[in-house]
Amino acid sequence: ICTIIILLVALVSLALGAALFGLLFAFQGAGPNKECAGSFGPVTYVHRGNVNFAQENTFDAVVDGAALQGMNPEIDITALSDGSAVLFHDKSLKRITGVDKLVEDATLEELLSTPISAVIDGYDYGSTNNITEFLPVVKAICAVEDISINFDLKMTEAIDPVVDALVASDCTGESNIITTPRPNVVAAARTALDKAGKEDVRIGAYFAPPGSGEYYFLGIKFFLQTRLLHALPGFSGSDIFEFHASVYEHEKELIQKWRDDGWCTGVYGIKPEDVGNYDVDVYIVDEGPSFPDLPYGGLGDDNEPEPFEYKNGQDDSLLFYYIFIAVAGVLMLIFLICFVLLIRRCCCKPKDKEDKEGKEEKGEYEDGKSVEIDSVSASDSEASFMDM
Repeated sequence: ICTIIILLVALVSLALGAALFGLLFAFQGAGPNKECAGSFGPVTYVHRGNVNFAQENTFDAVVDGAALQGMNPEIDITALSDGSAVLFHDKSLKRITGVDKLVEDATLEELLSTPISAVIDGYDYGSTNNITEFLPVVKAICAVEDISINFDLKMTEAIDPVVDALVASDCTGESNIITTPRPNVVAAARTALDKAGKEDVRIGAYFAPPGSGEYYFLGIKFFLQTRLLHALPGFSGSDIFEFHASVYEHEKELIQKWRDDGWCTGVYGIKPEDVGNYDVDVYIVDEGPSFPDLPYGGLGDDNEPEPFEYKNGQDDSLLFYYIFIAVAGVLMLIFLICFVLLIRRCCCKPKDKEDKEGKEEKGEYEDGKSVEIDSVSASDSEASFMDM
């Protein structure tokens, strides 16, 4: 029983230690789905359209304000339960329309009849606007020569509408891409694009903003180092990895390693005048006014405004990376100790057992010795009696 327990401990320790080391180191040099660095970009996309022109993700901002002005729009797609899709960033309608309801719970008819507020994040556009149905806006953008689209997806349900739109509209832009912060969306989108014959459409996987808590206790740098979110089987399929501007400012060496391995890189959270400060392949710029309700800049979302700062002691830390290395090392040490114990038990007999076996061969057991002694004593006694 003791041997079996040691064997089980050894096997479990080996499996867990090897798995941890594999996760931490196996993908650190992993490349993109398809070689990208040097063959794509640089290209700039305007975040949610030209928000100087009109409210975000509207036809006016995306087509009139961006595409027709020679700008490539980045648009957010939300899929509805009936299979249709609209341009919308937030999960809730509240910030944009004042209606306290989830977008995915509304019907297309309901959304198209719900006006977008004239005042967004404290900025007054002077008039209301309309939520935009997805397919018509894609066709309008693709009708403009040499304009490409950055499709931002946050749900797998939005993949089919995007792929169908790319096929139906026959977009000719050379820089059409899909971007997402969700690894499962990357894998599903890659499969759908390849199946539809759109292998040339690249996919970008971006890190959520610093401080968002998206990566729990691990932080952004853990995944920058290990590349698990971009290369782990089931998550792979992307060619571009994107990050907030504050990440670029502090992790240029790590980012350069990705580029050396063939990845394209992209930055978001910048203004058009900041483009020259970043050496990347994809730029997502905020082309918009200063919003009074957004003191830290950028564009709004469902959450309360907060500064995005990478150097926050969590996102920029490799603490748990080294903790996991230490744990993996301890597990491997336990395996080695168990292995040595098993070898000793199986191949090396205990000294007292060897002594016992040696004595048995020589007939020197204590019981045998006492019998021999008794026999000799009995013989001596018998001889003495005869002499008498």
